Amino acid sequence: MKALISILFLLITNTSFAEDTRYYDVEVIVFENLSENAKNAENWPLQVNLALPEKTVQLGQPVLSEWLPEGQNIDLTSSYIELDASTFQLTRESEKLSESKSQRVILHTAWRQPGLDKNLALPVHFKREIPVMPKTELISEANSTSSEYEEDSAEARPSILEGLLRVTLARYLHLEAELTYQEKLPEVVNSNNPFSELDFESERSKIEKQGIIHLKQDRRRIRSNELHYLDHPVLGMLVRITPYEKPEEVDTEKTKKP
Repeated sequence: MKALISILFLLITNTSFAEDTRYYDVEVIVFENLSENAKNAENWPLQVNLALPEKTVQLGQPVLSEWLPEGQNIDLTSSYIELDASTFQLTRESEKLSESKSQRVILHTAWRQPGLDKNLALPVHFKREIPVMPKTELISEANSTSSEYEEDSAEARPSILEGLLRVTLARYLHLEAELTYQEKLPEVVNSNNPFSELDFESERSKIEKQGIIHLKQDRRRIRSNELHYLDHPVLGMLVRITPYEKPEEVDTEKTKKP
């Protein structure tokens, strides 16, 4: 009898938990501090490899249903989907950053996901190519001449921004964020000229001396509907996590009101 009661209790608990699965819209802005002083403030590592778990969501691509936990009635259509820019809530903040002469927005994105604990929540991965800024928009340092900046910008290559972010839910929301930002390496071109390889190695050595900009932070106790800022000498991050209510749930609440 006691065993039967225990089984019934577990079934009721699991059903209740499944119906109570909450979803959140996660919006992220990553911006770059354009000051050369900021980039030279630290000795950046020469190599950083983001450790991607086997079950990792690629932003903008559908998530595999078998990766989502069973028995919790997870809605696949609301799980780790990239949101349209028309739904963004940080548009004003993005515009202000874009108006700044000392910063520029290099990523503004958002996705929807279920609120799951650290053992079940999936990390979200992205990799974007960031174009070189026009030389007319570069910041002039007090000890730099315009000709020096024109020469640097002519040789500059696009940069690669790569990120791995995971939002988990326990008593509070929790964000794990790791970003890398580095100048794109040139492709090796097959050639009969043996000096082409040497030229590539020379360019690679020059780029590696700049190091890889690396941000890694954990934020516990993130409150929903609030703007959170992750500070860093070169890369800043704004994050807002908003509870999502399905349209049918909103309509039901409205019909209940007199």
